[in-house]
Amino acid sequence: MKELLKKILNVLETRVNSEGEQSYEDKKEGEIKKDWMLVAAVIDRICAIAFTIAFIGGTVSFVAVFVAHP
Repeated sequence: MKELLKKILNVLETRVNSEGEQSYEDKKEGEIKKDWMLVAAVIDRICAIAFTIAFIGGTVSFVAVFVAHP
């Protein structure tokens, strides 16, 4: 009976340890995911600003050429 209880205790300890490791890995993975989401947001913002500048610059250039040469 004691040996059976020891085996059950060992199984439970193993399960608790593996759940703890899994929880740590999940937290670490979540932090990495948040970091990459931040990087993606920064790159997205830079691309949006570059596109806006190019669009406005192109529009101003087109209007300037169109107005200057009727």
